[in-house]
Amino acid sequence: MGRLHRDDLADAASSHSLHSIADDDELPPPYTDEPDLDPVPASSAIAASSSRPTGTFRPLRIVDAAYAIPGTKGIHSYDKRVVTLAPNLSSNKDELFEVIRRQLNLPVRPMLLIQGTHSESSNDGKQKKSNTVTDFEFRLDLAETMLTGWEGGPMHINWMEVDVIRDEDGVSAFRGGILRSRAYKAPKARRVLDHAVDSDAALLGPDTEAGIDFDGEEEEEEESEAVLSARGNLKLWCERFCLDPAHVKSFTIYRELRGFDHQAMRNILDSHIRELNYRGTIKQHFTQAHSSVTVYSPHWINRARTNKYIWWIVVLLQLWIITWPVIWLMEKRYEIAFARWNASLDPQADSSLVKCYAQHRNESALAEWWAPAVKQAAWTRRSGDNNLVTRLDAERMMGMSTEQLINFRPRESEAELERRGRVARGEGGFVDNVVGLARGISEVGQDWRFTMGWGANT
Repeated sequence: MGRLHRDDLADAASSHSLHSIADDDELPPPYTDEPDLDPVPASSAIAASSSRPTGTFRPLRIVDAAYAIPGTKGIHSYDKRVVTLAPNLSSNKDELFEVIRRQLNLPVRPMLLIQGTHSESSNDGKQKKSNTVTDFEFRLDLAETMLTGWEGGPMHINWMEVDVIRDEDGVSAFRGGILRSRAYKAPKARRVLDHAVDSDAALLGPDTEAGIDFDGEEEEEEESEAVLSARGNLKLWCERFCLDPAHVKSFTIYRELRGFDHQAMRNILDSHIRELNYRGTIKQHFTQAHSSVTVYSPHWINRARTNKYIWWIVVLLQLWIITWPVIWLMEKRYEIAFARWNASLDPQADSSLVKCYAQHRNESALAEWWAPAVKQAAWTRRSGDNNLVTRLDAERMMGMSTEQLINFRPRESEAELERRGRVARGEGGFVDNVVGLARGISEVGQDWRFTMGWGANT
């Protein structure tokens, strides 16, 4: 977990801020489709994201398409990795740098899977059988309610940080070899080129060393040499990767979440589901989606290793005993950027119990905020393809009691409103009465389920 320094409240973004890599005039696109968010000038958006007022804060939405990069398709919210074999990203340093820079400004997506099950036993006279029945299974997308910093403005508090490996920093990392190392060793095919220049940094041109932005414009006063160094290091590694003559190579960045204790939410959410008189088994599983982005060279070995069908064949036939050592010996790995997203920070205070939270909610308050949406999803047996519960779902259920959630009905269709109008005017026909009777029976069944309990083992 990071620490919150008093100087961070007044200073501009540090050299390790994710926005130190992003150009201020080229911020990532707004990943939102909410029509009720009024557009504001860029300067106002920066001020809002920096100061984080204590009032109601509505962050931009995080959508799956934002994590898509060239060569990928079908990105899902629960994907742990994003992988691409786009040839241009292994040969064009500028395109690779732009993709990585934008991806570093996207947060890791904390997902909490909540599942309710019960067992059903049967006896056909010969043997006793037991089957597990899933009553509900859904995920909570917690990123928008516990993280901040992807909205596009520079941060005055280090809610997000990134470390880019530097030469001679003594850190053990994959620097273009098959093993971790503490120094970069250029491939043999590049040693002649490296000998012709003073250092690899010279490949970036004089602008970087002179403190000038990549676009040739002068940096603002807030931009320090450390900020430019972080950008230069990232672009340097992108160039090294693209110039590497190895056929099998990979470039990976990692995102991780810190300062969040999901166990503190477990008991609270369990108790809220029990308020529905649910008697089954409740399981919760916490994952960090989109925790890495990998660019593979378009070699047939990399294509085969990323094919799920070939992967299963290799595993089932035990061919991994041969294939994995071969890949390990051939692959040149570049793992040089690590992004940390902080849900909370430890301030420099006498009491270790005091923490600062990015969205002004600790784990208990966050669980209470999500509780109505969790109860509604469990009660309606949410599962399958439509199993993602988002911030917008939670906002619609905010403040509802258990009784209100049980009797909650989605927005009535025009046909249903017309039917109710006809019945109210005494013009309802036989079909209208049958539909009304069916709806009434359904409501009575829900009340009975709540009173007698549901999800018990049988």
